[in-house]
Amino acid sequence: MNISIKRLMDIVSSRTINFLADEMSIHVDRQDIKPISNNRLELNYITSVITVGSTPHIFIIFSYEKELMDKIFEVYTKELDIEVEERAEYIEETAGDLVNIIVGNSTAEFGNGVAISLSPPIVISSAESIAKSRAVKFFVNDLITSYGNLRIFCVGPNELFEI
Repeated sequence: MNISIKRLMDIVSSRTINFLADEMSIHVDRQDIKPISNNRLELNYITSVITVGSTPHIFIIFSYEKELMDKIFEVYTKELDIEVEERAEYIEETAGDLVNIIVGNSTAEFGNGVAISLSPPIVISSAESIAKSRAVKFFVNDLITSYGNLRIFCVGPNELFEI
């Protein structure tokens, strides 16, 4: 898979914005896409990670502020009867489902007709940041909503990305 980081971020961001609007009735007020020059990704309340493609892997990371995840969780699970003690587990499953659905649907656009593998999503709770090596680039798109922010990161080796 050879794609510019800008194109990849545009596709995933567009799919995310449409999903939030269509499925969650959450509208993105503005977005800010940019490379990250420091060596750390600053994370929010809950973060889901999925890898795209074979070697070298690209990591797509969704990191949600608590208020936004609470709203998404409310809408996503409205048909379910969830016990209080199960709430944290279901929130993590929701975060994993969303990155899987959105990135999975995005592969049709950036795969150019070629099947692209996705890892199962992993979910990180209570982490503050992720460090990187010099051989890796970070890009972020901050999606700002009235319920809070969603940070979409794209992480991959320097040589894979053309800006």
